[in-house]
Amino acid sequence: MSLAVVTIVAGRRAHLARQLEGLQRQSRAVEHLVIVRMDDAEITVPPRVAEQVVIVDMPSQGGELPLAAARNLGARATDAEHIVFLDVDCIPGEQLVETYADALKQVDGLVSGPLRYLEPAAVQDGWNERDLIARSRQHASRPAPEPGRLVRDDRHELAWTTSLGINRRDFDRISGFDERFVGYGGEDTDFGVRAGQAGLGVWWSGDAVAYHQHHETETPPTRHLAAIVRNAALFAEIHGWYPMQGWLEEFRRRGLVEFDPGAGILALSSRQAQTGSTKKAVAAATR
Repeated sequence: MSLAVVTIVAGRRAHLARQLEGLQRQSRAVEHLVIVRMDDAEITVPPRVAEQVVIVDMPSQGGELPLAAARNLGARATDAEHIVFLDVDCIPGEQLVETYADALKQVDGLVSGPLRYLEPAAVQDGWNERDLIARSRQHASRPAPEPGRLVRDDRHELAWTTSLGINRRDFDRISGFDERFVGYGGEDTDFGVRAGQAGLGVWWSGDAVAYHQHHETETPPTRHLAAIVRNAALFAEIHGWYPMQGWLEEFRRRGLVEFDPGAGILALSSRQAQTGSTKKAVAAATR
């Protein structure tokens, strides 16, 4: 049973280099690696990382990264029976590929593993996995079973493509990612929820560890405000409830959006300057 690792990337060269180094250290050799370059044609991948390396290009849409469409493109660029989505800022633990391959032979549905967040400058030349463990912390919201365990759950909304395995037949069964989600936010949650609606389980493996490399972030991510509003409104239209409610509530508190999950109201605040993509987001969220 063949397995492909799919990574989508725009910039993040140093992160990608460390991920590729992690893929070269796997306990099971990587058979297929697919890199989807989003507006970054200069990214290259050493062929020794995997038995087969495929690089495909995905242009941005209206200045925003089409994350859902890029993942679909990556999945369809390989005929591997198992697909592992791995964010470019994640270093795979040495057993990640082998663990996903074994788990996906046993179960139908989504498989994910522990996600550990690395300290700044945690990855130095000559790093090893003991260093990564010592200088990282487990994400508080995600399950982390003991090594050797594969545990079923019903929280499909936590099955993020930060690190996620799925069988191709199951990916095709739910028609991949919904490409109406463009830009940041919502596409992962929609994918997981639709998998649950299709009767697919979500499983947590204690051995498929991924190490999230440090980079600057903002909470809430106001630079993605327009995309989050648009994608949250689309998600609510499809599923009847809003994702990313913590961010939306904080945006509301700051006067950036009008948000009431009970009443079904989501729009950018009238006090917010509405220019360019922000105007487009308002139109999409309120039509």
